[in-house]
Amino acid sequence: MSEYSDSEVDRVMTGRPPSSYGSMHSDDYDEDEDDFEPPLKHAETKVRLYRSGSPETAITERTHTNQSSIFQDGLVLRQQSIMHREASPPRHEEPMAVEQSEVRSDVRTNRMLNEELDDREMRETDLQEQSNESAAMEVQEERSEEPAYDFDEIVVHFDEPKEPPPPPPEGAGLQFRHTHSSLTLRHILMAMVNSLSQLRPSEMSYFKRSLSSHCNFKKNYSMIADLTDALDVADKMIEICKLGEALHLTVRNLQNIRRDDLAQILRKTCRRALLQYDLRIAHDRRYYSLYEGRCRPGQQRYISDVYVEPVTVIRGRRDPINPENEVRRIPFTVEETAIRAADIFRPLPPEHRPIRTVMMTGIPACGLTVAVSKFIVDWMEDKNNKDFQLVFPIPAKELHVAKGGDLSFLETLSRYFAEAEDIGFVEKEDCLSLFIIDALEVCRHRLDFENNKTITSAREKAPLDALLTSLIKGTLLPNACVWITSHVSAAHKIPPNLIDRFVELRGFTDQNKEEYFTKRTTDPPELGRTVYNQMKRSKSLEIICHLPLFSWMVAFIFERAFRDPDYGKHPPGITAFYSQYVVVQMNRSFEKYRGCNVEAQKWKDEDKAFIELMGKMAYRMILEGRDEFTVADLKNVNLTYEDLRTRDELTTEVRRASEDIETWVFKFVHVTIQEYMAAMYVYVAFRKHAKNVFISSQKSWLQGTTGKDRPVIEMYRPAIDRMLASPNGHLDMFIRFLIGLVTPGTEDNLRGYVLNHYHPKAKGTEDVVKYINKKMKENIHPDRRRNLELCLVELEEGKEER
Repeated sequence: MSEYSDSEVDRVMTGRPPSSYGSMHSDDYDEDEDDFEPPLKHAETKVRLYRSGSPETAITERTHTNQSSIFQDGLVLRQQSIMHREASPPRHEEPMAVEQSEVRSDVRTNRMLNEELDDREMRETDLQEQSNESAAMEVQEERSEEPAYDFDEIVVHFDEPKEPPPPPPEGAGLQFRHTHSSLTLRHILMAMVNSLSQLRPSEMSYFKRSLSSHCNFKKNYSMIADLTDALDVADKMIEICKLGEALHLTVRNLQNIRRDDLAQILRKTCRRALLQYDLRIAHDRRYYSLYEGRCRPGQQRYISDVYVEPVTVIRGRRDPINPENEVRRIPFTVEETAIRAADIFRPLPPEHRPIRTVMMTGIPACGLTVAVSKFIVDWMEDKNNKDFQLVFPIPAKELHVAKGGDLSFLETLSRYFAEAEDIGFVEKEDCLSLFIIDALEVCRHRLDFENNKTITSAREKAPLDALLTSLIKGTLLPNACVWITSHVSAAHKIPPNLIDRFVELRGFTDQNKEEYFTKRTTDPPELGRTVYNQMKRSKSLEIICHLPLFSWMVAFIFERAFRDPDYGKHPPGITAFYSQYVVVQMNRSFEKYRGCNVEAQKWKDEDKAFIELMGKMAYRMILEGRDEFTVADLKNVNLTYEDLRTRDELTTEVRRASEDIETWVFKFVHVTIQEYMAAMYVYVAFRKHAKNVFISSQKSWLQGTTGKDRPVIEMYRPAIDRMLASPNGHLDMFIRFLIGLVTPGTEDNLRGYVLNHYHPKAKGTEDVVKYINKKMKENIHPDRRRNLELCLVELEEGKEER
């Protein structure tokens, strides 16, 4: 069922004649030999004619003397003379007489539907083109005395009603404006009818047959097959395939029947509506399906099936990192002003000025790109932010593709969107557009706001860096809105005084987690609830699942694990999840900064060294009892800021006191990620490099055996003793990760990355279990005893690969 019913069309078309009142011709002459004169505008009859039959009527009653025509005043009746072979004078009827008559129209036969245009029709082509130009000029002259074309758009005045529309509900976004007149049903329907009414009967037949090849009309062709009135055809097209698609099909099929003149006029009359439709189709192909984690062919999901709106806040002074783990029970609450993701451009009380530029930040894995995709899909489906006529998402990683010298902004835009060619009207005040620059951290342009040339016209050629800075500053397209998403580390590229609103994604609340797990897993229906309950059995997983990406990983792994009917009897181990999380995040960094080809995705030696050195730094931080690091800490482990910037999925910047890089402060995206990285470093150092970090290097050398042959109990004995001696339990999670890494199923996650593919299996794991049980029998703190129990869970869960 169309979003525009036939009754609604009747309501907006005040004064339209019914489809039964078309034109009448004599049965003594063949239609194909008729000569058509250019249509003439006549005064409105002021007689309102109501449709006599149902829109479903297959054969409509019509006369051929009075045809419906559309001008600015609405639908009126106009006269049209018919040239016969004998040059007989046309017969006319008074409008009231036409209303009272009921003359059945002749039905075109199949033979007539298949006939080609005869020589007389071909000779009339020039006359018809003059008629088309005259009709177009009539539409324009009555609306405005401005130049004929505003770049590529026939000028349409937009006089917004004085009464504002009712305020939209929360979560509906920017919907405070009336629909622009060129995007309304009335304007588009008038333009379609004006073009179709200029078709000859044979051309109308060809138009409908061309239309029948479209998928929406293969089953519904009978609904338009016998319609001959232009208004009826346009009515039915909008009813069957909605407004934008009906307009698109009209233009395309006019071209198919070689009426490019009419198609061109219709395209320019409804340029905004056509561009909006083309953009929505392009967005549907690109954003409606979502890849969770990494891009893997065949693994995409419909975004509406898995999306759960994370917490979005207007940024305050709070640290974006959740500091809670199983030992430190710090509730992760939202202290800033919460806002719906769709409402980021909506002024909030007591704000009155419009919001033009929005900067949205968040830590890695919080779902920035997914939030952009959902915003675009909601606009595409006409659910939210209806004030935006056009939405142009420009991923920052693609901005460097635009090469070939200086270009204008319109030329640059057409390189990313083929549909956006020659759209000069985007500069007009009544054209509210949105430009989305996603993932600013991967933008290769300097964005030199101080030295770049200021651009004020979308047709002025300039370097892309100058176009971007001018767009953000507002000198270029000041009436457009700009939405920038970025990791915190790159947000400083934009001067704060150019941003009207800073917002931040905080991730999932407990309610969001439950909704996500039960929503994304529905086959079988009870599996989602089972996965959610299993996740809650581990406090660590429940905490870190505030990151949407981690929630996806937990759900994905548990969905496969529960195929085994015996799975889920014990609380889940957590080490395997963190191992895979680190690998996935590193691969995502490679995609962002190197590309998606096979060579770019390979782990290089420097990537493996980066993981080990970051783990080494994390281990030092744990021993010192801190969770922040600086560039100086990176230098202490032979890393640079550039190493961190190009592999930024595990850490985030939290403070920047000045432009001095030495003052910048960073954290891991969660404290448990830091603890896992430290454990992984200790484990790899022992298994790969034969180094036991818990004893001095001299003692380690005196033992004289390689790491491949040494039993792992030599590493775990001093580690467990140090954990039990901790007064506040700051090593509890570290030890649990360290013990979880030794089992074959978990260690396999590191093979090929920080461990060799054919590294021998660890020896002496039975001794580790015995030592843990021995310590549990001693008089130790209850919290340490509970942690040793969870260490045994890690050993049990990691015995086999899940």
